[in-house]
Amino acid sequence: MKYISSSFFGRCFGRFIGNPTLIEINSNCLTFEIKGDLTTIRWEDLIIPPIFQLSFFGQIITFKTAEKNHVFTMQAYSCEYMEKANCDNFWALANIKRVENIIASIKKLTEERYLRQSYIDQINALVNAEYTRWFPWIKSSKALAKVYQKVKQLSYYQNWDQQAISEQRESYISQQLQEHKTFFDNVETNPLTQSQRRACVIDNDNNLLLAGAGTGKTSVMVGRSGYLVNSLQATHDEILLLAYGNKAAAEMDERIKDKLSTDKIKAATFHSLGLKIIAEVEGGKPSLSVFAEDEKTKFKWIQSYFEKLISESAHYRKLIVEYFSSYFELEKSYFDFKNLGEYHQYFNDNDIRTFKGEKVKSFGELYIANELFSEGIEYEYEAKYIHDVKTIERRQYQPDFFLPELNIYIEYYGTDENGDTAPYINKDEYHQGIEWKRDIHQQFDTVCIELTYAQHKQGELLNSLHDSLKTLLAEQEIESTPVSTEFKLAQLSESGRVTELATTFGKMVGLYKSACLDETLESKVIANSASPKQTEKALVLLKPILEAYQLHLTSHAEIDFDDMINKALSYVQAGKFQSPWHYIMVDEFQDISEPRARLVKALRDNNQGCSVFAVGDDWQAIYRFSGADFTLTTEFAKYFGPTSQSTLDLTFRFNNQIGKVATDFISKNPAQINKTIESLKQLDAPAVSLLMRDTIKQSGANKDLVDEIENGALNDVLVAISSQIDKPTSVYLLARTWALLPNKLELNKVNLQYPLLTIESQTFHASKGKEADYVVILGMKKGKHGFPSEKVTPALLDALLAKQENFEHAEERRLFYVALTRAKHRAYMIADMTSASPFVTELINEHQIELNEFTTTVSQTISDDINCLVCETGVLTKRTGNFNTFYSCSYYPRCGHQEKPCSKCESPMTRKRHLGFKSCINDICENVIPTCEKCNAEMVLRSGSNGEFWGCKNYKGNEPTSCKNSINEANINWPESVA
Repeated sequence: MKYISSSFFGRCFGRFIGNPTLIEINSNCLTFEIKGDLTTIRWEDLIIPPIFQLSFFGQIITFKTAEKNHVFTMQAYSCEYMEKANCDNFWALANIKRVENIIASIKKLTEERYLRQSYIDQINALVNAEYTRWFPWIKSSKALAKVYQKVKQLSYYQNWDQQAISEQRESYISQQLQEHKTFFDNVETNPLTQSQRRACVIDNDNNLLLAGAGTGKTSVMVGRSGYLVNSLQATHDEILLLAYGNKAAAEMDERIKDKLSTDKIKAATFHSLGLKIIAEVEGGKPSLSVFAEDEKTKFKWIQSYFEKLISESAHYRKLIVEYFSSYFELEKSYFDFKNLGEYHQYFNDNDIRTFKGEKVKSFGELYIANELFSEGIEYEYEAKYIHDVKTIERRQYQPDFFLPELNIYIEYYGTDENGDTAPYINKDEYHQGIEWKRDIHQQFDTVCIELTYAQHKQGELLNSLHDSLKTLLAEQEIESTPVSTEFKLAQLSESGRVTELATTFGKMVGLYKSACLDETLESKVIANSASPKQTEKALVLLKPILEAYQLHLTSHAEIDFDDMINKALSYVQAGKFQSPWHYIMVDEFQDISEPRARLVKALRDNNQGCSVFAVGDDWQAIYRFSGADFTLTTEFAKYFGPTSQSTLDLTFRFNNQIGKVATDFISKNPAQINKTIESLKQLDAPAVSLLMRDTIKQSGANKDLVDEIENGALNDVLVAISSQIDKPTSVYLLARTWALLPNKLELNKVNLQYPLLTIESQTFHASKGKEADYVVILGMKKGKHGFPSEKVTPALLDALLAKQENFEHAEERRLFYVALTRAKHRAYMIADMTSASPFVTELINEHQIELNEFTTTVSQTISDDINCLVCETGVLTKRTGNFNTFYSCSYYPRCGHQEKPCSKCESPMTRKRHLGFKSCINDICENVIPTCEKCNAEMVLRSGSNGEFWGCKNYKGNEPTSCKNSINEANINWPESVA
């Protein structure tokens, strides 16, 4: 027994201040008396060893426990020298057990489990707390020798760096791979690859496996499930497998049953999971609405209620007309486009028309036309001016609008407040045109109302129109009679736009519900949308439908698919459901929506120690339109927390040549995760082929026939495939939409033609997850129904979807990647180069693809020569008029540029090959004609008194529009190829 007594001052003043005169210490505890109460403290109850501090009146000794600090003053001056070592020794021996237990726990965690980040956090918290108990005092304490080696391990973990953590994890992975080698060798038909095995073993709190096309992700899902059970880390009912549809879930179940010989692990869909959670909380399964399983019935109900609102509510009809008048189209400025062709294409692809159906050339014209129509003012769009004013330089004048009852013209000019035009419009020429038009109206004393883009931009366009018309109507004592709301709606219904809006609302109901919007979130959605005003107005129209839809479900005591997710999520977050799952595995994670990701995260947090294993490929994220959020994969760790990311980088499906083209093509988007996919099959020659073929203009009975069937291109590809095989072979015909693919009858015909080929049609979306020996990609054209699709998503719909990516055609590029990577041996593309998809052009210019497998017509090799000279991206297309054949821009009537065909063979003529000449694109024809340097018209070979000469085609004697430019035949500086 040892003692610490009071100092001289302590003994003298102890009876006055209540300090003890004696502290008894032994190997188990220390004991002291305070005011008659005896207190015993065990050494292990002290947070740190006793602290000795020398003062004038003696030693001050502090004993710190978790509950209280005991401080004794005026203790013997020599007690530190005499008893500190004993105290340190007693404390160290009593507390070293804590260190031993911590070290043992750490070893157990690191040796028996994968070292998760949560384990590291726990270890850090324990070690840091214990470390401060021992350091720095132990470095100088005499007790160091007895416990040093054990305490030293604390120091190692306290300074645990990322390299040491990685080494520990790798050690565990190696040990597990060796221990379960037989399982990994035999769980699938072929032994799992090293990457697949590692993915099965790695088990952080959050795990992302990037599984490229054909790399065997399903094998990993099966292998990981079996490994967790075999290694005793999980029981069957602690594993939750999530698939995206009933078919995918059933296929997963079948695969697990076949490979693991158990039916105790079942895959669930998100909806069946939601239903299970709701049923458990509510004590019974809720009734499912027919809308949950039949989208067509759901849409029919929404459309019916929408029509009911229009029929029964005058206020709603007024809102609908207002919406169509000013907010239906997603407006873009002139200045948002790179060239005139791109501008025209936007209007064509989105079929922007007036109430009367005219294809106007600007949004200003659209709103002017709709306002004139609404006010009951008759107008003609781009009617020819009443007087003949065409000149050598200019065609007959066609003002934007003519109001016959008022004899008034309206011109809308695309100039901003500074008088500037879009960059691709020649400003000087445009302003010269404006002055010319003003002079014409002044010369013939006609009235023209001038309106500008600047007024539209400032919101004053229609006010200016009203003010001008009001004055002119008053002067002529004419009263206009606005058309009724009902008449406008009849026009809109006839054009199909009311049905189009109903379709949008049908999609919106589910998206709005799944977004779980409150007033604050709804305000954010509106503010962040591409067109806040349009979104706000559309939401006003949607809300009554949404409320009625939800009331219908409630009154029938039913739920739909969105309710399954929303209610389940609310129950998990509220703690009403206790998750039994320790391992959550999600297939096709790139297709996940934010509400579903929220449910996965809530389930993980609901069960301590639960881990998430997500398998997906950001390169195949193609379902934004249905709510999928691509960034939940690319920014997985940001959403879920610390993550171990792995990659399956060996594909068993396509060869290296398909892989090279597909990977290089998809990798351009920097927002995607950079990775390299190697191929098991290696080839030296290109395995992506392009067949270039002119499209035959369809008419009569064949108007609905697929272009590639009509022009024989598909037949040529199938012949080429047949020549390479001697056994049954699968072929997929792929396109962006079903409308671009053969129907059942056509498909049956081609299958009968090629008995060794099993030919199926699939859209790009439907083909995901599937494969065929050969793939033939159809519909590779640009335009309204082309690919990539240029159709703009309605602003309201877009606002409720994941944020649009900045990279042009980002999701459409991924869709093309999916199409290319369905092929095992070879991918074929068919395209008419005069209207080919920009993706085809990119593959030709930047990738190694086969261009010579098929014969190609001349028109396909010189497609660039027949681009429109005015708008740049339009293509000269053959048309037949009342009196002759001509070529006009594919964006006609928005782009009015025309060219005459070759006089010898009627092929298109190009001005690009030789400056000052028009050349026939048919190299066999070799017809070349000079062009007039004054008016740019064709020259005509004529005979005169001095011999042959070339005169302008616009020569009309002494008429004002006559061009008298001419040049002698001998003075023509013909191109070398012609001379």
